[in-house]
Amino acid sequence: MPSRLPGVRRLVRLSTTSSTQSVARGLADEGAPDGTLVWALRQSMGRGRMGRRWRSAPGGLYVSWLIRPRFAPEKLADFSLACGAAAAAALREFGVETAVKPPNDVLARGADGRWRKLCGILCEASGDSKDLHWLVVGIGVNVDNDPPLKRATSLKALTGRKTGLEPVLRALLRRLARARRA
Repeated sequence: MPSRLPGVRRLVRLSTTSSTQSVARGLADEGAPDGTLVWALRQSMGRGRMGRRWRSAPGGLYVSWLIRPRFAPEKLADFSLACGAAAAAALREFGVETAVKPPNDVLARGADGRWRKLCGILCEASGDSKDLHWLVVGIGVNVDNDPPLKRATSLKALTGRKTGLEPVLRALLRRLARARRA
């Protein structure tokens, strides 16, 4: 399966984990290859920026993609924003209107005209002032789950149908791979 997912050289698929981001960071420190993807069906302690909790109910997409970047550390903020733009573009492929709320949220407009969070992105890196040793791009997308509708939404809520996790993952990885090459 890894060869069929864009940009993925190694796939670590888990039914449940505390956090895909934590697993990917550990694998990065152990020398896992560029393109390692950690994918869990559920997280017990998913997190976003500044330690905020990400609700990780079944039916959502929870992945962390390990890359070993070839760009300078000062380009990290730009790459993080490019990841948000890539995720927004990927989710538009499913017929929803999206916008990026910098630095790390993708919002979608519902039938009521209100913007709600559809996707969160967390980029974490290790390195020094000259080199990035690794970068983990964590992405959580509300796909077929039922998030709290006041602040968040899902593709299922927006489109009225189940999308499935793998089509969303493929679209995200295609767009992220393009952003990485840019």
